[in-house]
Amino acid sequence: MSTTVSTRSRENSPTPLATRFVPAVVSGTEIQIQCPAWCTIDHVADSNGCIEDVWHSSDHVDLKLPHLGDSDDLFTYAYLGLDPTSSIPGRRKPFVLVEDGGEGYHMSPDQADRFADNLEAFAARIREMARVARIGGAQ
Repeated sequence: MSTTVSTRSRENSPTPLATRFVPAVVSGTEIQIQCPAWCTIDHVADSNGCIEDVWHSSDHVDLKLPHLGDSDDLFTYAYLGLDPTSSIPGRRKPFVLVEDGGEGYHMSPDQADRFADNLEAFAARIREMARVARIGGAQ
């Protein structure tokens, strides 16, 4: 199992509350919008029909799954998101989204921490299974 992470280092990462003004195209007109410093969307190239359609996303973090006799496959990915005009209040502030090819799982920061704890426990169990498989294969 491998992960692919953003090339930004923690020392160079913007503070979570930092924002900047960037150009965006809305209804064919270029405007300036306030954008979180962690957002990597090109709001000009990803033009929107309405201001309500503007949302923000960080770089994705990929979790790849190796399997016997083949190359690694993308298993799931996660990113930081913000949808300032969402009808869902929790999405109007930064959230973590984990997608597995479906609709995705939106999590508050506390829920993302619990999910990370679950992933660490899961990883420990996988490592234990790998250890047992190595021992069992040595006979």
